[in-house]
Amino acid sequence: MKLSKINILEALNIARSKIDSLDSELLLSFVKKVERSYLVTHEKEILTATEKKLFFKLVDERESKKPLAYLINQKGFWKNDFYVDSSVLIPRPETEFLVEKILEHNLDGKDLLELGVGSGIISISLGLENEKLNLLGTEKSLNALMIANKNSIRLQAKNIVFINHDWNNKWLFSKMDYIVSNPPYVNENELEGDEDGIWFEPEEALFSKEEGMKDLKTIISKSLNFLKNDGLLFLEHSPFQAKKIIKEAKKAGYSSCKQFKDYNGLLRISVLGI
Repeated sequence: MKLSKINILEALNIARSKIDSLDSELLLSFVKKVERSYLVTHEKEILTATEKKLFFKLVDERESKKPLAYLINQKGFWKNDFYVDSSVLIPRPETEFLVEKILEHNLDGKDLLELGVGSGIISISLGLENEKLNLLGTEKSLNALMIANKNSIRLQAKNIVFINHDWNNKWLFSKMDYIVSNPPYVNENELEGDEDGIWFEPEEALFSKEEGMKDLKTIISKSLNFLKNDGLLFLEHSPFQAKKIIKEAKKAGYSSCKQFKDYNGLLRISVLGI
């Protein structure tokens, strides 16, 4: 900005002409490391040169559709705020429904494997809800693995072990009571426009081949041999893949496949039993 001096209110008004008002406030709160209420009570406070430069840089990035979560390195999920950056997917509300369905089951003393932890939101949320649950989380991206570990330490989830593993390679896990995964399932060919900043997210964590089914098929077929007799596989997927999930479950040898609608009334979760 060319303005030599600018206060909080003036900065926000300029930003609001470019981006959403709430985003403007969240970005300035992030820059100044204060609560949003502070901006209201200190609207005449002059920004430092460093604050001004960073704030308007972030405003420009947000105007270009870069997700807010990446700009402030934070996204709320379940009951906590998680650190995120562009090496992991941004947590989505739909995935909270996956956590909710798992918590309906008896987790005391049980073993749960999560395939593809990303920022760790699922495993960490489950581990904090039940300290008697033993969690093993895998992730092929080392950058994502470091973020998951960072979130685990910050939120003090002590019953989780994270390891570097690609589900396309050989599995050497013990049999589990539960396996859960929110794998890449987006069909890239069906996307239009900017999809609310989706192109800023890591493609390997979003897109899957075979109309989004490749990774789901791999997990369904391999998981069967790593579940205990009464074990369950929990999957998040696209509503348009629900019928295909049932087909793949039968093909792999699962005896049951229950499906649940998310908060928007769309079939989003499948629970496979052996």
